[in-house]
Amino acid sequence: MAGHGAGLLLLLGLMPALLLAVRINSKGREVLYLAKGDSVKLGCPYVLEPEDNGPQGVGIEWIQITPERTGPENVFLSYHDHHVNYGSGSGLQDRVAFVQNDPGQHDASIRLADLQVSDTGTYQCRVKKNTVAVHEVIVTVQEKPATPQCWTEGELIEGSSILLRCYSRGGASPLAYQWAKLADGYGGGRLPHGTIQGRAPGDLLIRSLSEVHAGVYQCRVTNRVGYAVCQINLGLSPSCAPAAGGGRQAGIIVGSILGSLLLLSLLGLLIWALICRYRRKECQRTCSDCSYSPHGISYMQCQHGDGDERAAALMCNDGIRHQVTCPAL
Repeated sequence: MAGHGAGLLLLLGLMPALLLAVRINSKGREVLYLAKGDSVKLGCPYVLEPEDNGPQGVGIEWIQITPERTGPENVFLSYHDHHVNYGSGSGLQDRVAFVQNDPGQHDASIRLADLQVSDTGTYQCRVKKNTVAVHEVIVTVQEKPATPQCWTEGELIEGSSILLRCYSRGGASPLAYQWAKLADGYGGGRLPHGTIQGRAPGDLLIRSLSEVHAGVYQCRVTNRVGYAVCQINLGLSPSCAPAAGGGRQAGIIVGSILGSLLLLSLLGLLIWALICRYRRKECQRTCSDCSYSPHGISYMQCQHGDGDERAAALMCNDGIRHQVTCPAL
């Protein structure tokens, strides 16, 4: 009985040595989806058990584990004996730092800046005292959706159907599209009656277009790490409904103008004909003594005396008088 009591006392005396010297305050493995270009804090707070009174200092290591990397572990950041050391070969040296100036004061958290897709991997925090405590964070870096383009297809005529289209040319899949009708310029509006999802993910079909559909529509494209939006203003023009009547009226105006021009042309031809007739009659009166020529030329016979020219012939051709020299006898 005495031996059993002595063994129990010995076990109680050894229990402090069996306790973990280091414990990381974290809830298991973390999984993070982050956007390219963002910054992130990878937490690794820890506590030291009060029973650990040894002279050995705290050692901290951050390791990056990627499927593409083989060979020795990639320790890209470490702390030992109050010194911070940066590793090489990971591309993180210029973008990583401990959050605390002295990570030996119970916080081994780090901050990664300007995240790149190549930073995707498992990050392991190791805190060493008499034992080792490990915490892992799985980081996936993706690109946000690119700013989408919004446009419409179809005529903005009351009663017709139009298609609102939205498409983003970049961003990590899967991309989700969502349309909303804004209320007074603010988001969160509902879609009016008569709108249905189109065939493509970013399509919105509006049937029986009316004034209730007029307004600002916003397309929101999202993935796991972010979103982007575009907007389009949908409005019915007051001139849309009477467009056919306006076309007929324009046709009437054009026809009236062409008819007036034709009438003016006929009137000009009539005036020209009257002027020519008047000139022909005047010529005939002047050439009363003219003889007739079968070529349509009336003329006066030249009168000669003493071998000299005494007069000139007056020739009439289509009402135009021409004075020519009489030929010598």
